[in-house]
Amino acid sequence: MALPNFSKLNLEQAGAALKNQLKSKLKDKLKKEIGKQIASHFVAWWWLYAIILVIFLFFYIIAAAISSGQALAAQMFATERFLPPQIYKADLEEIITDGFGERIHPVTGQKSFHSGIDIGVPVGTPVSASQDGIVKKVFYPKTSDPEAAKNGGIYVEIESSDKELAGTTRYLHLSNALVTTGQTVKKGQIIGLSGNTGRSTGPHLHYELTPEGVEATDPTNYIMFMSKLTDVATDAAFDAMDDVNFSEMNGFDYKTEPMLYISNVYMETAAPPFKDTGTIFTRDINTGSVVSSGPGSGGGIGLGPAVEVPTQLGVLKNEFFIRWAPIAMQSEKNTGVKASVTLAQMALESGWGKFDICNNVFGIKADRSWKGQVCSSNTSEQDAGGVHHIRAGFRAYESYQESFDDHAQFFHRNSRYSKMLQMQNPFEIANELQRVTYATDWQYANKLKKLMMDNNLISLDQDRGIDPSTGESWKDIPYLGPITIPAGTFGATSRSTPTSPLKVVAAENTSESVTVTFGIEQLYGNYARQVHRSRVTKPKPNKPTNTAPPGGVKPGTGTTTTPAPEETEEVLSYSNLIDPYTGKPIINLEDYKNVVNLYSGELEGPSIYSKDIPDAIAVTLESDGSDDLHASRVEIIKGQY
Repeated sequence: MALPNFSKLNLEQAGAALKNQLKSKLKDKLKKEIGKQIASHFVAWWWLYAIILVIFLFFYIIAAAISSGQALAAQMFATERFLPPQIYKADLEEIITDGFGERIHPVTGQKSFHSGIDIGVPVGTPVSASQDGIVKKVFYPKTSDPEAAKNGGIYVEIESSDKELAGTTRYLHLSNALVTTGQTVKKGQIIGLSGNTGRSTGPHLHYELTPEGVEATDPTNYIMFMSKLTDVATDAAFDAMDDVNFSEMNGFDYKTEPMLYISNVYMETAAPPFKDTGTIFTRDINTGSVVSSGPGSGGGIGLGPAVEVPTQLGVLKNEFFIRWAPIAMQSEKNTGVKASVTLAQMALESGWGKFDICNNVFGIKADRSWKGQVCSSNTSEQDAGGVHHIRAGFRAYESYQESFDDHAQFFHRNSRYSKMLQMQNPFEIANELQRVTYATDWQYANKLKKLMMDNNLISLDQDRGIDPSTGESWKDIPYLGPITIPAGTFGATSRSTPTSPLKVVAAENTSESVTVTFGIEQLYGNYARQVHRSRVTKPKPNKPTNTAPPGGVKPGTGTTTTPAPEETEEVLSYSNLIDPYTGKPIINLEDYKNVVNLYSGELEGPSIYSKDIPDAIAVTLESDGSDDLHASRVEIIKGQY
């Protein structure tokens, strides 16, 4: 991934495409910049030429993003796949307090190289991931660390999962991180709160971009253009946020205000129709996993609870699995496809053997490569628009044994399952099957894993369900990845309703508009804390005793009480653990690991959750040919959330 090659641009062609209203602004901007640079006698002429081109491109990109020039806009890194790291302060060029490159260090006073840009934002400003990716590092300094190690303060490093925009981004000087190492994140997701930690002269976010295979690169060219689009959309979204009926989570030790974030940008791809009913997701921020989900009270179709994966293995006693286990185990010996995965898929796809499509118990459709018999059947599939009932052709077999054999060969003949075939953890395999969309069910991985755990299916695998590297049973890995449905997907016949967002391969955006969708989330929960147990002695409730003499009750006498024996009960109290580096209570597991050895007794890690509505607001941006880019339509979800 390299910077745009300005010398290869056809300026005449670009000028013809430029909007009339932007030409006059370009001329004024150029005059100001040229005058400023000449007056300073600081910049060489070649650099001045580059500045002129950058300014030109700046306005051209804004025009191209809402016109037929969207392909060129994407090449110039005005792409929906790369977002600015924050939306809470507008006019990015005005809030960059220190640029990329050689500088005089503000603390040491020495000449140094600045490997990123500093964005001046107040402490506590939500910081967003620029790309889809994996969190490679979350760093909380310890007081015992050498000073050099503490320079960046609290920071997060994310490795992109986009092969075309491969690289890493770093977010330094945070006040807190809201993710942990190994977690999957989505572009626009809030991954931390800005701060002033480390070697810093004031509150800011230090933002770095390192494309794969090269050194750190000036990120300004990658985010400046998109920030102009998101500025306009964000202004409208903040105004609309007050109209969304979002109930705050109260009564917890830790709580943030509801926070706005970008959940998607549709510039190159067409935006799906906006739904005015949404889903509330509860997530554990320290794992990223969905704890529960469900609809608001806006009258929309409920999406149901998240499938809970048991933590303990069951016992193999179900007659269905006992009957088919020998075939699945033999298939694993012949093909390497784990028996546990095969049996879980069979149970899910065939309804525990209650139905099949011409002996097809794995829901494999008949594509053009299939030369055998075909059976047509009604089935259900899911996409962003919901559950659809269709009629499709499925592979037909003479027996269940043939279905088993072809199921294993199906994986080996299709390259998209090559990664799955290299995996050993059956729970990770279930995740991969969902990731490559063996089925369109949004909970496919969780359902497979629940079947494996409830019925102890992993004990049937050749490794007997034991991870050879640890000698312990395989552990579940929550499914966190996006779901992409390619054309011609080999689907299964699941009829379940969705419980997590679905990313669909969208059609190209041919309209002269850009749509930005926003989510709202609030964090809440308990800090890491120390548990204090004590016993309190209390008298048992007194019991009445009749002391009246026979024959009547004398004045002043009658029912009296006698003291009951005392009893004790356990009383729990808590005190928050404090990070000696920040002096604050702890909400992040990485931070908790740093300080856990500083405390004794019974400790509890932080339990912090987010209430999240991913697509609460949609803002459509357009230009009418005479004005700047503006929000032409704003839509919000309805009901109570």
